[in-house]
Amino acid sequence: METMHARRAFWSAHVQAWRDSGLTQVAYCQQHALRSKALAYWIRRDRQGREADTLTLLPLTVQTPPPAPPGDLLLQHPSGW
Repeated sequence: METMHARRAFWSAHVQAWRDSGLTQVAYCQQHALRSKALAYWIRRDRQGREADTLTLLPLTVQTPPPAPPGDLLLQHPSGW
């Protein structure tokens, strides 16, 4: 049974080779005897990993808005209440 590390390395190499090949996912998989759904899964995983690496949290200052000046408020409803 292969380890998760070996599986990840295997698919990472294929994802990069597919990107470099210029082929469609299906054509690449046919040439390399891979399941296209498996390649698509690892492409998504790779993309999500890259997006997670590029996220940055920024500090945020929240200010309370000044209170509204007192005034009259009139609510009307078509039914008359």
